[in-house]
Amino acid sequence: MEWFDQEDKQLVITDGEAVLSKPLLPDLTSLAPCNHEEADSRMLLHASHAGQHGHHAILIRTVDTDVVVLAVSLAQELQPEDELWLAFGTGQSFRYLAAHEIAAGLGREKARALPMFHALTGCDTVSSFARRGKKDCVGSLDGTARTH
Repeated sequence: MEWFDQEDKQLVITDGEAVLSKPLLPDLTSLAPCNHEEADSRMLLHASHAGQHGHHAILIRTVDTDVVVLAVSLAQELQPEDELWLAFGTGQSFRYLAAHEIAAGLGREKARALPMFHALTGCDTVSSFARRGKKDCVGSLDGTARTH
């Protein structure tokens, strides 16, 4: 945290279960102790906290599609004027994604369902959902699923 010295920015990080901030935040009880094992959920916890404490533009840097899915779900929980951006990918594939716009396009119900849907279909340890392959499940989310 020593190298971070930007007066117009705020840095909040976790170190094990401890939560550190610069400048020092008076209340970190909604973040600490941080016992999330996955970095994905830690990042979204921090983004949610930022939104609840007056930050209206939040940026998450990731190369992980899991974070994109979770961020879209979180974006619909933020205030309408808030923006949740993702700096996603690397090299030629790098782009900025507006999670708040994706969530608005999906609608509240679909955006809220993404974490559960992703846990069942997008996770590395689940290969199918009720005898339907992952591609069929994705089609059911956008209304184009085939029936078997």
